[in-house]
Amino acid sequence: MRELPLFGALALRVDSRNSAAMDAAARVFGAALPDPNAWAAYETAQVLWQAYDEWLIVTPDGRQNALASSLRHALSDVHCAITDVSDLRAAFELRGERARDVLQKGCALDLHPRAFGANGCATTALARVRVTIRQTDPATYELLVERSYAAYLWDWLTDAALEFA
Repeated sequence: MRELPLFGALALRVDSRNSAAMDAAARVFGAALPDPNAWAAYETAQVLWQAYDEWLIVTPDGRQNALASSLRHALSDVHCAITDVSDLRAAFELRGERARDVLQKGCALDLHPRAFGANGCATTALARVRVTIRQTDPATYELLVERSYAAYLWDWLTDAALEFA
């Protein structure tokens, strides 16, 4: 387990049923936004699906302002919200053959590979804390948690992993 470095983050809210808006966002990233419960890596950012009208855009720290400007320009004729949420979350990486077992101790989400694959992404409760979980490879999960809960979740994960140490 390790804490990940700071990153830039934007919350994009736009009606996914608006094809013009979705096409405009796709032009910014060079491909369509990810489908429900998935994430995708683009040249400029990684985009995580959050809800039917919301995506979390993760960038290297400091690059979020330029991307926000590009999105605002592309979506200028569309009702949308683009908000810098870089300071909201901390990120952890949980890696290893028992990573899924550790997460399953406090999460009701089915993380089995047939239900939650290599590009899986979902926001759920983990140890009673709202967490976005994304799988980056078969044995690695990234957890995004509100900063105010980060120390608690770190302690919980450490305790949950003791059985497998």
